[in-house]
Amino acid sequence: MSGPHKPRPPAPPDAVLPLTITSTTPTEEWCTACKAYTRLTGELLALTPDGVSTLGPWTWCDICTDTNDPDDRRPAHG
Repeated sequence: MSGPHKPRPPAPPDAVLPLTITSTTPTEEWCTACKAYTRLTGELLALTPDGVSTLGPWTWCDICTDTNDPDDRRPAHG
């Protein structure tokens, strides 16, 4: 029989990474659904102490995107 079990040491605390999410200046584009210049698009950026990373594009249409309707299931613009 072996000796008494030693308790595990406490887990190290989670690392905190300073991170800021921002966007490039949006540009106005033609919305193929509305047939008007109502679509905004830009790039999402992650700012960290190590530098800037591009997360990807975002789009939003003033007519097609209803931010007040949580059940809005219209297809995203591509």
